[in-house]
Amino acid sequence: MREPSDYSDHFAERLRALGLVPVLIGALAANRYRRAPRLTIDVDFLTRSLDGVQAALEGDGLEVRTMADPGEAPHVAFIRGDGIRVDVIAAQTEYQLQAIERAVDGVLTVEDVIIHKLIAWRARDRDDVEQILAAGHVLDHVHLDRWVEAWQVEDRWAEAQRFAG
Repeated sequence: MREPSDYSDHFAERLRALGLVPVLIGALAANRYRRAPRLTIDVDFLTRSLDGVQAALEGDGLEVRTMADPGEAPHVAFIRGDGIRVDVIAAQTEYQLQAIERAVDGVLTVEDVIIHKLIAWRARDRDDVEQILAAGHVLDHVHLDRWVEAWQVEDRWAEAQRFAG
């Protein structure tokens, strides 16, 4: 399997060529803010839509599987092929759209990485948040507090802050 950081820029460019605005999320985004990076097996992007993704990337010889709710446009595309694993998520909430707008250089802000990780809250997400907090970033607490409350993850945020000291 190829290293995701080796092909993330290529896929960001490919998505931009389709008229999309891809924003790096997931572990590769978290690695921008952690004290020490961690390994990951895929690249994750957030976009406003998946328009044209499946046809274009299948045309490139990749396997593209999408997920959609009945009667809805696809909201996730899983792209695979030749050691490549890319997941593209179409924004469906006000928060996701705002996170795209706040992104810097095509990467979620540190606050939005934290919010995404608080929502997912798997063991690796907890570690990401702890490592990000330990790195000592200056955080926009107004933004964090707003979305922590909106997503009802105050207990997770409190736990993460306790562990980070």
